Amino acid sequence: MKMPLPFILALGYFVGWLFWLIPNKRKKIAHRNIELCFPDLSFKDRKKLLKQNLISNGKGLLETIYAYWGKTEKITERVEFSGLDVIEKALSEENGCLLISCHLHPMELVIRAINNTLSKPGHMLARQHNNKIFEEHVDIARRTHCKKTIDKKDMKNVLKSLKNNYPVYFFPDQNFSYQFEYINFFGVPAATVTGLARLAKSTNVPVIPWFGFRRKDSNGKTIYHVDVLPPLGIFQGDDIKENLLKLNQLFEQQIKKHPEHYLWVHRRFKNHPKGRNYLYKNL
Repeated sequence: MKMPLPFILALGYFVGWLFWLIPNKRKKIAHRNIELCFPDLSFKDRKKLLKQNLISNGKGLLETIYAYWGKTEKITERVEFSGLDVIEKALSEENGCLLISCHLHPMELVIRAINNTLSKPGHMLARQHNNKIFEEHVDIARRTHCKKTIDKKDMKNVLKSLKNNYPVYFFPDQNFSYQFEYINFFGVPAATVTGLARLAKSTNVPVIPWFGFRRKDSNGKTIYHVDVLPPLGIFQGDDIKENLLKLNQLFEQQIKKHPEHYLWVHRRFKNHPKGRNYLYKNL
């Protein structure tokens, strides 16, 4: 892809502005999620956050395309890292590690930058798209820097990657319809996958959280900051619900730094104790 990143971001802004301007279901879902998760915000502030989020969502869509087909050096020069040595230390112990994060808009772009910087690029756990042709193209693009993608249900291959001392990217913050517990997320019951807690406890591999956000430098240039935190020790306890609550609380803390960067267009609360789509049924 020959288009420069500033042009990509400008185009993404325009796409996001259209998301905001034109009535659509994703806009309604994002509005409902923001309403549920930020009840203390005024109507005016929720509307402002919704607009910022949809514009950021547009940027994220174009960033993902750039992450797949953009130039490596143009991506890496825009990303700054804090704590990357935490991952390298885990790899030096030759047990692999789980790199966990939540669905922030720039995630695909910063994953490419991380993998281009690490001594051993990570594998990615991801949900397969329903469109097989589209999935094939995305998988080929991802594997230029991820080396291997793993279906989110394929724990056998996750274990194999960890055994071979690879980092594995894991995003456990979306709605799950199997092997889940209802755990509060911003005070709302959310179907939260239990597989991460079981996997971390059974393998005893380091679980390393990381988060990537956009920011502007002193010259107004868009920079991506990746913050890698120390390994979590919460998954060695026996109370899975308590462990998952602590994980969701960590995600909340990070999302609150830049709530406009989170994937609010996803039906995070699709499964609900009162029934499937209970919180979205009138959208």
